[in-house]
Amino acid sequence: MWKDTKDYIRTMPAARKFMWFAAVAAGTVLMLAFLIWAFRQHGTIGLFEVNGVFRIAFIVLICFTIALPFLAVLDVCLASRKSAGKIRLPSFYIWIIAVIAIVLPSVLMGWLIPQASQRAGDKAVQLLTADGSGKNGIPNLAVTFWTLNPTQNTLKWGKGNSINIEKEDTPSQQHAIMLRDLQPASSYQYSLNDAAPVNFVTMPGKGQPLHFAVGSDAHFGAGTARNDLTSKMLQQIADPEHNYRMFFFLGDLVEHGFNDAQWETAIDAFSATTSKIPTRIVVGNHDTLFGGLNLYREYMYPQPMELQTGSRLWQRIDADDIHFLLLDLEWGTESYTPEQAAWLEGQLSTIPAEDWCIVMSHCFYYSSGGVWDMWPWYDDKGMIEKLTPLFEKYDVDIVFSGHNHLVELLQKNNVTYVICGAFGGLPDPERSYISPASVWYMGNQQAFVDVTISQDEAILKFRDPDYEELKSLTVSR
Repeated sequence: MWKDTKDYIRTMPAARKFMWFAAVAAGTVLMLAFLIWAFRQHGTIGLFEVNGVFRIAFIVLICFTIALPFLAVLDVCLASRKSAGKIRLPSFYIWIIAVIAIVLPSVLMGWLIPQASQRAGDKAVQLLTADGSGKNGIPNLAVTFWTLNPTQNTLKWGKGNSINIEKEDTPSQQHAIMLRDLQPASSYQYSLNDAAPVNFVTMPGKGQPLHFAVGSDAHFGAGTARNDLTSKMLQQIADPEHNYRMFFFLGDLVEHGFNDAQWETAIDAFSATTSKIPTRIVVGNHDTLFGGLNLYREYMYPQPMELQTGSRLWQRIDADDIHFLLLDLEWGTESYTPEQAAWLEGQLSTIPAEDWCIVMSHCFYYSSGGVWDMWPWYDDKGMIEKLTPLFEKYDVDIVFSGHNHLVELLQKNNVTYVICGAFGGLPDPERSYISPASVWYMGNQQAFVDVTISQDEAILKFRDPDYEELKSLTVSR
């Protein structure tokens, strides 16, 4: 049979033979190239594991990639048994598969790859908290922004009559001008080039209560997101009367990380708050989609911004005896690399037991929820098995996370877990599974968490966009 098949192909007209091999080869190569590209992107493995719709889509694409050359060979083998007058190669169904295999990956890559490199415009100023701490016991800060064209800028900053002038060495697109060794509980201002001064107040020093806000999952760019309510909560956090000294946002700032226009819209909306409240924005699974990781890094931890302990994806922030460990956990443990794991345990081991230790990440550990997109969005088994034993071993006090679009407080083995993924994204359906660790839960409600930490207790207040208190709980040491 194989000899007959070879003879058959050899006697095909040249044009038909070329189209035969070209269609099969092009379709197979393009499909394979797309799959390799997609799975090399940060977060795609998590997307495949967690989202049932995307998992089915990827499986279909993989099957197409395998089926095309297999069916082509099978078709030639079967066709070689027919009389020459009835042979039509490639067969109709092979043509359909080949065309799909050529067009689909070409369209997907032609749409996705350029988006991550096409910039919508300048990104507004933010005052971001840096990894580590300054010599006075509170974190260094950075005035950050991004410009479409390389620029060289001057920043004036200081308190009272003491003014520092910082000039960038060379023109750049990524900008991060460091404000180092700040005094605690002090009023500062900064002015970028000729812009109006921006005032901010640093966090208090050791022994003084620290007041900060935590939210997650705004999803700018999603048609279902309530970013009007996001803006209301940002206004509450920025209100000087509410005295917030830090703001943590735990990921999924945008819906599609590869879409720069969504980043521009989100940063513009956040800037009114994040330009004057020291902020740290953790990476979420939507933020890194199909090339979004590079955009997240450039906007949320620009290359010029200093690192003391961690990386641009995970950091430790020290405010005297209060320690924040910010992790890269997006869909789950697929982004929990050996390097990050070693860093986390190393940092936990150095924090005194009498100090406050707070962990923050996008993905949750314990949580109520339901089965959505063919995945159980509750009590994440991998997160619980790999990370909660460390939290218990090293006396972590509170763990904040988002990912689930709800607010909930849970407690397990002397660790308090807070879900605060209700900062504008579409609320999750009502829970069908109640975590055994759940203490308090509220679904279908946009909210953020108001936190005050003193020497012996942390007061957690869940607030709605109108600043009304939904629930108040105290965590004592």
